[in-house]
Amino acid sequence: MLCEYFRYIDLEKVYEQLDSFNSLENSKLSNIQEQFTDTLSFCFEELGYIALGQADENDWRNLPPIEVGAEVGDIIEANLEQIAIAAEITLPSRRASATTAIEKLTTLSIHASFGEFDYWQKTSLLVYQYDLLCWLYSKDKIKEAFEVYELILKTYGELAASYALNRSFEQQSEVASNIARERAQKRHASTNKVKTELLSEWDKTSGEYKSRADFCRIVARRDGIKERTLQEWIQSYERDRR
Repeated sequence: MLCEYFRYIDLEKVYEQLDSFNSLENSKLSNIQEQFTDTLSFCFEELGYIALGQADENDWRNLPPIEVGAEVGDIIEANLEQIAIAAEITLPSRRASATTAIEKLTTLSIHASFGEFDYWQKTSLLVYQYDLLCWLYSKDKIKEAFEVYELILKTYGELAASYALNRSFEQQSEVASNIARERAQKRHASTNKVKTELLSEWDKTSGEYKSRADFCRIVARRDGIKERTLQEWIQSYERDRR
């Protein structure tokens, strides 16, 4: 998951399919149930723009979906963490029960309503609420889904009011972009460390494997990274050594 706190929505697929969904070429948007796609398509389009901090509102569409999804995931994580700090709670893990997740989501939603949180923070809360709703719906937990939907209606109403007032849009955009940039730098630093370690392992142990593909398959499964990513790292590394 590109957002640590999501348990259902596939953000990479969202940004792969968002353009075709909005142009009516495709009726599906990631793994989101059809009745929720219209609202979420609008939210994810806005978050794509704000997360990348592009000069033009459509520039983010030219970037790889996984990059956009990762940046949006960073924005959502940062905004949820800010609300959680104010609420003095921890965000539930993906393994938390439906009851625990709803209890914590209710606490977050109450604090978001009465605290000084901006449009983008509440948009992040809204898509987080929808993520839990989609998960509950997929598990046929209809009673619990209705509880979450009531929270969504309240958050959506607050967002509509905030949007109408158009309060400090430029300032909010700058804050959100700075958060995304800082978190992206931390994420990339971690990725570079893993890359260096695995390339060193390839140097030392490549002779123990049948082929490069064999190494990538085994190590990718062991370390939980994409096999294709590891293939590309090694190809680039070998090319640069020539």
